[in-house]
Amino acid sequence: MTLNNNPKKICKILEKSHMAIIRPGDKIDYGNLKHVIEFAYFNARIHYIVNEEVSEGKGISDFIFYPKNKRQKVIIIELKVNGSAKEAIKQIHQKKYYNDLKNRGYTGNILLVGINLNKKQKSYSCKIEEYDNELKILISDNEYLPNSKNKKELISDNEYSPNSKNKRKTDQESDGIY
Repeated sequence: MTLNNNPKKICKILEKSHMAIIRPGDKIDYGNLKHVIEFAYFNARIHYIVNEEVSEGKGISDFIFYPKNKRQKVIIIELKVNGSAKEAIKQIHQKKYYNDLKNRGYTGNILLVGINLNKKQKSYSCKIEEYDNELKILISDNEYLPNSKNKKELISDNEYSPNSKNKRKTDQESDGIY
């Protein structure tokens, strides 16, 4: 769902993953949020080299998914607890975690994914921005907030995009949350 820019489905999958691995009484914190992400994105390792706590740009990003095929999309994920998905995206930009990707041979688009866990509600919000490898924005107004009415609707079960036609998913795009 990440490759399809579908923040609503990402949040729903994260909520299910949360229920599967976080037991009642477990502390809801940043460490357990990382475990939920690792669990939900496990199959991404087929097509990606997944690095945590990556020193890139001016800081340390939570996750960077480097595609094994350097023409595919790079995924940068920043996590927040009791913050906002927008804050996570803002941090990616402030710290420039994407700075050296082109110089390292990555030519595909770059997905910036901000994920927030609201501890009290035990709900997730997600924002996705997509850029080409020249850092020209392709999609920026793509956010899901639980319990709110988004202006954008799910176009079909397979595709979510605020301004593009439905496309058939590739095999890579249909493998789980990523």
